[in-house]
Amino acid sequence: MQATTVRLRDVPSQHRDLHGKTVVFSGGTDGMGRVAVEKLAKMGADVVLLARNEVKSQATVEEINQLSDGGRARYVRCDLADLASVRACADEILTRCSRIDVLVNCAGANFNERRLNEDGMELSWVVNHLGGFLLTQLLLERLKDSAPAKIVHLSSATEKYGHIHLEDLQLERSWGTLKAYAQAKLALNMCTIRLAQELEGTGVTVNALNPGFIQTKIGKGHGLSRWQQVFARVYGFFSAEPIEVGADRIITLTIAPQYDGVSGEFVYEDHVKTPNPEALDEELVERVWDISMSQVGLRAVTSI
Repeated sequence: MQATTVRLRDVPSQHRDLHGKTVVFSGGTDGMGRVAVEKLAKMGADVVLLARNEVKSQATVEEINQLSDGGRARYVRCDLADLASVRACADEILTRCSRIDVLVNCAGANFNERRLNEDGMELSWVVNHLGGFLLTQLLLERLKDSAPAKIVHLSSATEKYGHIHLEDLQLERSWGTLKAYAQAKLALNMCTIRLAQELEGTGVTVNALNPGFIQTKIGKGHGLSRWQQVFARVYGFFSAEPIEVGADRIITLTIAPQYDGVSGEFVYEDHVKTPNPEALDEELVERVWDISMSQVGLRAVTSI
């Protein structure tokens, strides 16, 4: 796809009617995800909201259902840091949803110290890559059965700073907030490219999206130091775009006819862009794919 700018306001009205469509959406209780979920429901979609906090999620569902026109929202608990929770979530989705037209993996988090999940894996890697990777794999057959279908992974501009540390993937020897986050987002982009190859001919497309520098709450409550939060808020106040802009970019990638058939791309705000060179290294991409499959228990590899 050429670097043509595509915006939500340019999407024809017939493509905004999502009645009868099911959208599975992680990370929809705050920020641009919350706005996107509400807009999708107003377009008529049946939105399945995935999040950890049941009280907050149920409140979000109730608010959206009062505002939507023909669409609805419902909640399934999912903690992306816990792969067992992701598996339970996928099982519930497959039980409750006879079709999945769109899967949006929007949830993510930053941390200011190295932390591990219950399986002993570095938390930023799991939350920002592996959890969504597993969820996608578990829902693939239902997406194929519902084709044409679309998968959108929320990436970040930080992926350009990323490097895959094969010799220290869990960053035990050297860890940093940006280092961990950028590596995870780079891995996400790599696996987006690799998954697109797997999905050729199925009618399911998958793309990674950097929504831009948006006024998100990604660091809030996830361990950023006080000065980091203050800096982010001040810088964001003057430089970041409103959350509605990010929400519109998510929705555009899911409904714009210009993206029909486009797969394995890195969409930077409103157009396709070349990702980090490591994401174009086929051997490295295959290695990261195999490692990710092994870590979620879907395929064994000889060594990691």
